[in-house]
Amino acid sequence: MSSFSTWLMRIAYNVFYDDVRSRKQTEDIDTSSAVRQSSKSGDSNLKMDIHAALALLKPDERSCVTLQLIDGYPVDQISKITGINENTVKSHLKRGKDKLANYLKENGYDR
Repeated sequence: MSSFSTWLMRIAYNVFYDDVRSRKQTEDIDTSSAVRQSSKSGDSNLKMDIHAALALLKPDERSCVTLQLIDGYPVDQISKITGINENTVKSHLKRGKDKLANYLKENGYDR
């Protein structure tokens, strides 16, 4: 069953990644606008700041971080889903998490 779920996630990942690439060619995301909006809102500041921080990550970093932190996949499954070497996945996770932590710290969120 594990190989079926990995295969299915790989298809979903490819569809998602193709969509991201096509959007990138047609529209630019104004992250500074998202940051300004997040600082104006009340209860949803953290959610908006996390969304803005994720938008700043490179696509591979964002995919790896999202698959691990939100979907709960281990490194070996992320590697199979994305087709990225396990050590590279670990590097993407480290860099992505560091960028998220720095962004959130700069925006007033302490550990």
